[in-house]
Amino acid sequence: MTLSSEWSRLAGLADAAAAKLQQVDDALARVDAGTYGVCASCGRPIPAGRLEVRPFAEHCVACAEKLGR
Repeated sequence: MTLSSEWSRLAGLADAAAAKLQQVDDALARVDAGTYGVCASCGRPIPAGRLEVRPFAEHCVACAEKLGR
């Protein structure tokens, strides 16, 4: 493996970690705003099972499927 490909791989990992951290920060902001667990699209509650698997989920399963997420 070349040094440039290793740097590229590390940059990709850093970008993925930053994106996950942003999702967590956004979820914490929704907790503060009182909107955590409420679908951003339809306004219905996000099922607890989905939040257990994806604690940063912004959409219920139906809306996430429509959005391709």
